[in-house]
Amino acid sequence: MSDETPERGEVIRSTVITLVFTVVFLILGLTFWVWSSPDIIDTSPIGLLNDMNPFVTIVLESLTMVAIFIFLSVTVINLKLFLSGVRAGWSEVVMVFIVVIAMAWVMFGSAVGSTTAILSLGFVVYLYWLQQ
Repeated sequence: MSDETPERGEVIRSTVITLVFTVVFLILGLTFWVWSSPDIIDTSPIGLLNDMNPFVTIVLESLTMVAIFIFLSVTVINLKLFLSGVRAGWSEVVMVFIVVIAMAWVMFGSAVGSTTAILSLGFVVYLYWLQQ
C-alpha cells in the first residue's frame, strides 16, 4: 500500500458508496433470513430454491454475508482514515470479521457461518497481500 493519503473528498465518497452497499446487502440478508422462517418458507422464494437445490440457498446466503463483510470492512477502514487520518489496523478488520461471522451463524446456521468465515478469510488474505 502506498503511503499517500487520499483527499478527504475521495474518502467521503468512497465511505458513502461502501456504506450504501453494506446497507443494501444487509437488507438482502435480512430478507433471506425472514424468508427462511419455518412459518413462511413454503411460500417464499427461499422455499422454492430449497425445493430445487438446497445448496443454492446456502451459497446465496453465504455470498450475501461475504458481501456485507467486504463492504463493511472497507467502510470501517475508510471511516477511520477520514476521522483520524490514520489507516485502520488489523484489529478493526478482525472485529468486523467476528461480528459478521456471528451474524451469519445466528441468522442462517453453522453451514452458512462456516462458509462465510472461509470466504471472508480469503478477503482478509487479499488485504494482507495489498500491504506487501
